[in-house]
Amino acid sequence: MLLRSATVRDLDRLTARVFDTATRNSGARLDAYRIDDTFYIDIDLPGVDPASIDVTVDRKVLTVRAERKRPEREGLRLLVAERPMGTITRQALSSRRWR
Repeated sequence: MLLRSATVRDLDRLTARVFDTATRNSGARLDAYRIDDTFYIDIDLPGVDPASIDVTVDRKVLTVRAERKRPEREGLRLLVAERPMGTITRQALSSRRWR
């Protein structure tokens, strides 16, 4: 059985606000590899609309941003919310140029 007291939830929310954990890495694991002159990125973004994914490269830094939104369903009554929602940002620095 999964139970969390209101005090623990309030502490989780406060911690997330103070350390801005909702917009940090959020566990988006990343693999980057190259085959000949082509670079490939595999990233875990469950629950993210592919249209919300934005990828940029600036010098040696690859940045992936995506938006995870809670599904809007009529009659939805949220019981437990442990997965972060909002903006997910993941950056990777390469010792070589991405381009």
